[in-house]
Amino acid sequence: MTSKPLYALLLDVDGPVASPVTRTLAIDSIAADLVAMARAGVPLVFNTGRSDVFVARTVMPSLVAAGLPDDAVVLAVCEKGSTWFVPKPEHLDGAGDDLEVDERLRVPTGLVEFCRSIAPDFEDAMFFDATKKAMVSFEALHGIDLETYGRRQHEIEQRIWDFLAEQEIGVAWEDRTALNDSDDVALRIDPTIISTDVEHIGTGKQVGADKAVAYLAGLGIAPREWRTLGDSRSDYAMADRLHERGFVVRHGDVRPADGRLERDYPVEVAPDDLTNDAAGAAFLARWRRDVECERPSATLAE
Repeated sequence: MTSKPLYALLLDVDGPVASPVTRTLAIDSIAADLVAMARAGVPLVFNTGRSDVFVARTVMPSLVAAGLPDDAVVLAVCEKGSTWFVPKPEHLDGAGDDLEVDERLRVPTGLVEFCRSIAPDFEDAMFFDATKKAMVSFEALHGIDLETYGRRQHEIEQRIWDFLAEQEIGVAWEDRTALNDSDDVALRIDPTIISTDVEHIGTGKQVGADKAVAYLAGLGIAPREWRTLGDSRSDYAMADRLHERGFVVRHGDVRPADGRLERDYPVEVAPDDLTNDAAGAAFLARWRRDVECERPSATLAE
């Protein structure tokens, strides 16, 4: 028997769900609407660059407090597809032994050690995220002026770029690539407005989309539509992958000022110039109403 919910959600965390300012679920309606949809049979998949620890500490407590049922279908794909887990009540401080890690997508140990060693040089602007298992991340200090952070961010990225050249590891950074006497580009330096990730070139939001489809298929769930939500151009990759695979998909862009992309599937923005989690809350409230209107037939079986 196959379950066919009205749709499944594939959600970036930072921006559309968690505030990029407070880095918490700051808008109460977000958790309430997600839980209401989960109760109606809508699968929730978080597709994030964050670690399992962030999801366990920041996202799940709000959902549990809002009444997330034990039988809700929830999956967390973390570190841009390189780690994943099924959140459970006992995951209060990370997934622990339940975390799955794709060893092919780990960055080299030497890079991790180098980044940890230079972290004190930049502690005026950022911190080394020790919760990551497969990638390296530096995150802006809470409350720092973003212009100041941006200057320091560029400096640390240059240090990492230079280190990878010394190690003869191919790397991509924004519009630059360097083979560094290697056979191919193996790593990517990926800056965002509040962080820098150094990741395997094979990671990306499209990997999370593939894992989401596989997980639901294993449960016998075939949503009639996917709804994706993100705050950056890289988040379009999850909707792109679903569209390429023949799924009906609709994408919500909560920060279109960065450059709304033209696609062959519907791309929507929030009303009233809302951005980030305020826009995410508007999307989720509307999607909840869609489910409630469809509630008698929200989940079909064959």
